[in-house]
Amino acid sequence: MWKYSDNNNISLHDSRATKMKIDDSFITFTFDNGFWILAENVNNLNKKLSYTDKSEVIFHTVYNGAESNMTIYIFTKTDKENKAIREEITPYKLAELINSGIELEFIYSYKGYQSFLFQCWLWFDKDPYHKECEIIISADNVTYNWNSMFVDK
Repeated sequence: MWKYSDNNNISLHDSRATKMKIDDSFITFTFDNGFWILAENVNNLNKKLSYTDKSEVIFHTVYNGAESNMTIYIFTKTDKENKAIREEITPYKLAELINSGIELEFIYSYKGYQSFLFQCWLWFDKDPYHKECEIIISADNVTYNWNSMFVDK
């Protein structure tokens, strides 16, 4: 059970997902090292930029089934003229990668109507060490859960 839950003023910037779970109506990411809580967050009594301990983010999806709610592209750099190959993978493949120890770092996020766009990096323990990726999630709501909060120094 989580002590805090919120829908606003959270930043996933520089946060690394270490687990991913897919249900019929939800896509859940777990962050062993937490995420950022902005000063404006109602739960942030410090009113300063803060971060959490282990936490999770639950996307409440618009459609039934993960394939209809999530599009994932992974970009692989080629040796020719600084070009990249874009590969689309399934949500289940992404979950398999993350749950096997590859971390998903959230870099930038954009929110639209029932849509979230994330620019991310997938981190590997060998060459190429990271690959850029883009994730689009169709969700009408998102819930951020955590237990403890610490002020950024």
